[in-house]
Amino acid sequence: MTREPNTSSGKGLLDLVDVWRFGRSGLLGAVCVLQVITALQSPCQPTPTPAVTLTVMDENAAAVAGAQVDVDEPGQPAIRCTTDYAGRCNFSPGSTQHYRVQVQKPGFYATVMDSADLSIREIRVILNHERMVVEQVDVAASVPGIDSTQVSDRFAMNVPEIVNIPYPTSRDIRNLLQFYPGVVPDGTGQIHVAGAETWQTLDTLDGFDIRSPVDGMLSMRFSADAVRSVELETTRYPVECGRATGGVSAFSTGMGDNKFRFNATDFLPSWQNINGIRFDKAVPRFTFSGPILPNRAWFFNGLEAEYDDIYIKELPRNADTNHETRGSNLLRLQANLKPSNIFSAGLLFNDLHSPHNGISPLVPQVSSTNNDTIGWLPYVRDQQSFRGGALLDFGLGVLRFRNGYEPHGDTPYKLTPETSLGSYFESLTSKSQRIEGNAVLFLPPRRRLGQHDLKAGIDLDQIGFTEKLSRQPVDYLRENGTRLRRSVFPAIAPATRHNAEPGAFIQDRWSPRAGLLLEPGLRYDWDEIVRRSLFSPRLAAVYSPPQDAGQTKISAGVGLYYEHTQLEYLERALAGIRTDTYYSADGATPAGPPLETSFTAHYGSLREARALNWSAQIERKIPGSIYVKASYLWKRVTNGFIFTGRTSRDSLSGNFELTNGRRDNASLESFEARRTFSGGYTLFGAYSHSSARTTAAIDYQPAVSNLGPQQSGPLPWDSTNRVISWGWVPFLLPGFRKRWDFVYTLDWHSGFPYTAIDANHEVVGLAGGHHFPDVTSFSPGLEWRFHLRGYYFGLRGVMENSTDSRAPSIVNNNIDSPEFGTFSQFRGRALTARIRLIGGRK
Repeated sequence: MTREPNTSSGKGLLDLVDVWRFGRSGLLGAVCVLQVITALQSPCQPTPTPAVTLTVMDENAAAVAGAQVDVDEPGQPAIRCTTDYAGRCNFSPGSTQHYRVQVQKPGFYATVMDSADLSIREIRVILNHERMVVEQVDVAASVPGIDSTQVSDRFAMNVPEIVNIPYPTSRDIRNLLQFYPGVVPDGTGQIHVAGAETWQTLDTLDGFDIRSPVDGMLSMRFSADAVRSVELETTRYPVECGRATGGVSAFSTGMGDNKFRFNATDFLPSWQNINGIRFDKAVPRFTFSGPILPNRAWFFNGLEAEYDDIYIKELPRNADTNHETRGSNLLRLQANLKPSNIFSAGLLFNDLHSPHNGISPLVPQVSSTNNDTIGWLPYVRDQQSFRGGALLDFGLGVLRFRNGYEPHGDTPYKLTPETSLGSYFESLTSKSQRIEGNAVLFLPPRRRLGQHDLKAGIDLDQIGFTEKLSRQPVDYLRENGTRLRRSVFPAIAPATRHNAEPGAFIQDRWSPRAGLLLEPGLRYDWDEIVRRSLFSPRLAAVYSPPQDAGQTKISAGVGLYYEHTQLEYLERALAGIRTDTYYSADGATPAGPPLETSFTAHYGSLREARALNWSAQIERKIPGSIYVKASYLWKRVTNGFIFTGRTSRDSLSGNFELTNGRRDNASLESFEARRTFSGGYTLFGAYSHSSARTTAAIDYQPAVSNLGPQQSGPLPWDSTNRVISWGWVPFLLPGFRKRWDFVYTLDWHSGFPYTAIDANHEVVGLAGGHHFPDVTSFSPGLEWRFHLRGYYFGLRGVMENSTDSRAPSIVNNNIDSPEFGTFSQFRGRALTARIRLIGGRK
């Protein structure tokens, strides 16, 4: 028996099948027999209503986990449950009357079934993903609320936030992350989560690690229009997320459905007014998706191209620009081979050419480098469900980078207290890759002192790199132009390094009683380089008072998190011996014999960095349908990699050995509030107070490096206080139509610390003893949606940094320069525009 439900969205589909399946297990059979006997012995008592199994799937028949199901019956207490990994949940109606079921999850359109026949024991619900545009006026998006089954501090942004928040440089989805509480961007565009290094955060695309295999940076790019959701977790994240002490950022991309769809964004170039009107950039993006075989196979393709005219007004004319080109393409396929077997595949390709990479007010065009980078990631995933309720998810991906840079010319490279001169001293050709495989087995729910949802899995990463590096001498000059020091580097043979990182985990979600959820987990890791067995126990708990379901949630956890082996540190140990010669005041007479500096690593003595992480959080719905959240996080990272040498003030050379001598401490207290209005309009605000400090504030490098005795200090991205806010609401002023929206972002934060050095690059004073100015940036805008010749467009204008807060990204930190403390490369005020082709002819 099949029944078509009435949905408010017009997109939901409920298939009700009147099949009562006995014998799934001996326990179920015993329960059924017991119910029959009880009914025969007590004929005057009403027979308990059998449980109803509800299964939630998306438009491509993939299970939707974490969907909230609300069952309302006249005269009965409301029933609430959440779908498991297989998209299932069970509930028992309390009477013989008809009931109403509502299913929703952020990122999907809500589905409502007005009534149901109690004789039907299995219900199948289809939730459709939110898209850029809706085609029915009655479509209702799911309203974000309190998820009482979510253990981690997951903060998710879905299509509405991705499309509507006017984050700066919106062509790069990474820039959206800075509007998550606890996330701080640095001057290079990389992000730092809860005080961590960039490479300490695990960045995934559709479940695959997309960090650089060598330096761990988030280097892969993909179209913002291809992303369905961005989820961030800073603490209490599950053991399956692997070796990462900083957190997890997960990008999930789109898939086609049974209708062909085409979207385009920023297909017109932009201009800027800096020293006159000049070309700024062209960044067109296109997505195309649809069916290959209706109801069986689909495709999605997201293409972006970029041409930037990067202009540095502080540099001389005709030597002040970098014409950068970049492109990426993501192709995804999904085929439902059987109802129980879903196969998907993807291919992400990147290409970057930057002829004057690194150009800035302190780095003239001649001292920049000519960079080329190509990256690609093919991956496949297969999901197989079994009779009895188990599910196996298997994935395999290969991430590869080929990159290199070379200087412009061969003139000697010199560093003055103000700037650099001559051709860059270094050239590099590198290849790196990560082969990653993972498999997770979800077991059917078990009941013993409550319900248990167990999962276990394994993962294996095979990482390696090959590089060819050459360096020319570097001269350090005094303010008067005389030579202070010369560094000479040896010829370096091509180097190759590999590492294998197998891991396994098991995790239980245990609900001993209503409102209480415990999540114990254990992870095991091993490393080909460090060669030590690593066990990571974690425990987290969530409590939501049953009488206050959906209104209050308290969560807390403690866990041990190990870090992956950062190959960039091993790369430094391949640099050979650097020879430094110091010169007297005339710049020609050596002040003493040459000094030798080397970097070495003894793998047998190394341990893996680990973090002890404590956290707690409380969420509450207050009057006005405002959801508030208060969080606390404390983290201590020990055994961090650092090169340690002599600490005497007069010993700036010698051997630097890789040790586990670094310790970092981070804390984060945050308060946030969110209000979602009718139509999906949203206002969000958050305040955070944080600290990020280290015992190794000087990071020694084989080539150009800060020198001096090691000391403690703040990390460069330490920003004590921060306020962020964003949102979009109808623009209801007289004279404007309903299709106008007001959008904005607000960001205020304390200035970042920086360290003073002298002409010899010796640290002067305290590490992090100086600060950039505080930043206040308010970016308001308007968006107009309109139809033109059967097409649907969105036109947005945003005044970025309308407060004209002078937010510099560069400072002269050399005390021997008369320009010490001078900031440059200010962000400034800018008017940006975006045009989107959202929908085509019907």
